[in-house]
Amino acid sequence: MKLALITGASRGLGRAIAQELQARDYEVVGLSRSQAEDVTYQQLPVDLSNISGIETTIKDITPLLENADSILLVQNAAWIEPIHRVGQLDGEKVTAHVNANLLAPMLLANAVLAFDKPTELIHVTSGAAKRPISGWSAYCGTKAGLDHFTETLALELEGTSHRAALFNPGVMDTSMQAEIRSSSKEAFADLEQFRSYETEGRLRSPETVARVFAEQLIDRPLENGKTYSIYDLIK
Repeated sequence: MKLALITGASRGLGRAIAQELQARDYEVVGLSRSQAEDVTYQQLPVDLSNISGIETTIKDITPLLENADSILLVQNAAWIEPIHRVGQLDGEKVTAHVNANLLAPMLLANAVLAFDKPTELIHVTSGAAKRPISGWSAYCGTKAGLDHFTETLALELEGTSHRAALFNPGVMDTSMQAEIRSSSKEAFADLEQFRSYETEGRLRSPETVARVFAEQLIDRPLENGKTYSIYDLIK
């Protein structure tokens, strides 16, 4: 069984990737807080924003990992909130954000690699990992941490049957973008720029991005340690 675990698979990019992988004969399991309607892949409710939720998720997926011949883990789930300047952040929201965006991917990667079956790990990154954006200190910080974790992981996987890579999907027409547009100018200095992405029709659909993802990272051998960017893959 080719097992594919996808976090944040109930909507947006995660759902679109899940459907692409289903079409490629993967046994797909979506790990999300909410449950998608009108899909045929298995879904497990998860809460990656706290330690107990992460531990429960690892326990729930253990039987799947034991029965798999190979494992694909696509870590797509991420929070954008809280959006605000440092000094105005809600501490509980920051803690939940770090758990969901950074700690959960680290612990899930650790869990799947413990089974020593051929494993591919793809972590969804962002341009925010490479440049500071006022109001996004939590998001920029966790995405930068995820990038460096993945790059270090790939270094450790050299010479093994496992591979790890990053995928930058760019800006898409998703609920995260809607959250960003609903923030305030006081909290987020680049608000108007992100609103213009919608008004100018510059947001790609998750389905378009998922198709490119599957064609470039699934249908072809995954290159260990590589950062794949939609901006390079779509000319």
